[in-house]
Amino acid sequence: MIQKAINMYHAVCDGCGKELKGSNGNTMFTYTPLLLEQTAIKQGWLIENHELYCPDCVEYDEETDSYKPKKKKQ
Repeated sequence: MIQKAINMYHAVCDGCGKELKGSNGNTMFTYTPLLLEQTAIKQGWLIENHELYCPDCVEYDEETDSYKPKKKKQ
């Protein structure tokens, strides 16, 4: 019999499609989605309006003193 044993997740940037990488280079995690979000935040990723952005797709906004997704180039 074959049974499903592990659920795995990966985090993908909504801006550019880059995958979050762990310290060992893996892009798939057995973490819960909440723990994966926390891991992404620790690596400088941003969650905004239920979307996830890598550090390359985030910029600092001096007016609001916070980080926000970069505006997409048209």
